[in-house]
Amino acid sequence: MPVKLPLHLRGLIEKIPDMRTRAIDGLLTGIRNPLFEDERTAILLYRGDVDGVGLIGDMTDWVDVLPFERVPGTDLFFHRGSYEPTARLEYLLQPAGTSAPTATFVPPGAQTPLGTPAPIADPLNPFGVYGFVLNSELAMPGYVRDPVFTPYLTGRKGGHESLVEWESPAGILPYPHRIHVYLPPGYHASSEEFPSAYFQDGLDYIEYGITPRLLDALIKGGEIPPLIAVFVTPPNFHQPEIPSRMTEYGMNDAYIEFFAGELVRETDARYRTRREPSARLVVGPSYGGLISVTIAFHRPEIFGMAYSQSGYLSFQEDRLIRDIAAAPRPGARFYADCGTYERRVARGIVPDQEGDFLQANRRFRDALMSKGADCVYREYPEGHTWGNWRAHLRDALVHFFGKPSNKRL
Repeated sequence: MPVKLPLHLRGLIEKIPDMRTRAIDGLLTGIRNPLFEDERTAILLYRGDVDGVGLIGDMTDWVDVLPFERVPGTDLFFHRGSYEPTARLEYLLQPAGTSAPTATFVPPGAQTPLGTPAPIADPLNPFGVYGFVLNSELAMPGYVRDPVFTPYLTGRKGGHESLVEWESPAGILPYPHRIHVYLPPGYHASSEEFPSAYFQDGLDYIEYGITPRLLDALIKGGEIPPLIAVFVTPPNFHQPEIPSRMTEYGMNDAYIEFFAGELVRETDARYRTRREPSARLVVGPSYGGLISVTIAFHRPEIFGMAYSQSGYLSFQEDRLIRDIAAAPRPGARFYADCGTYERRVARGIVPDQEGDFLQANRRFRDALMSKGADCVYREYPEGHTWGNWRAHLRDALVHFFGKPSNKRL
């Protein structure tokens, strides 16, 4: 249950001017961020011997820094923000001053002024989502958490111990790929063939997306049939060297041939997979969303379904969207979603004119709809984060693989 602020913060402290330290100690006992004044208003607190505190996160596009207000005469700071009742946002704090705690990593897109400490997770907030770094989570009162992820609410990462690991050899791409495979319960005791889902950024879907646990829950609950999941990790993952996910996912023809050709043939040879395109899904986030829908658009005879999570669909000034507009009705089925807080994604990494992922996803939706394509599109009051992507993967999997009675309208 959300914690209600018992009194107006400033008024509580100023009524006890000679006992401010004791009053603050009492106020913070048992208190955790965020606090809620009502369904739309959240308050974050920070206490420390610092010159100031800034907020950077989904609510600032990971670009701007919003200042906290200091309670006069104290070392207590607060920030009041207004958000949608069902919003779920991730953020970090940026204390400033010689006594401020420091971090060693600045998240992609964050503009930290030279000489200032890097952002840190909120020490008063126990909830966090790991995605490159541990981000604190601000879930508004109307946001409903998926119980599947309850063990991971404090930022714990998923493991891959139960998965099969192998290496796809060099071929049309002159280097190997690390592959992890999820086999459904009962696979070895059965002789049946199974549908399959292929994931870009494979290790991230395992560790940050907690996808194997989600698959276990959906299959056990009868929401989807047993399926095989193939997690494909790019070379030099999250490293500056090339080749990388950026060289592969930028609508790279050789990567498309590797993925829809060599990888699928090898997977089909190793496992009992259904071979029809209607039983094969490709999934990816951000850049991985772009290449996933590109693969299904160009190779619908292999992948009959594609799911883009916050896809980088503005890539090269809407190249894929323009391709769709110039082509006949696509043969694959598509599902795409995006956060409404994705208006300036990866500032300094992608061109500024391509950073509005929300509008690009809307243009992608409109292009598909104009062709009469089979397409589902969703938006959520969230940002460009793994907390967003893991929460909504369920709906797409049920849409593509589930029984009609299990699908959400």
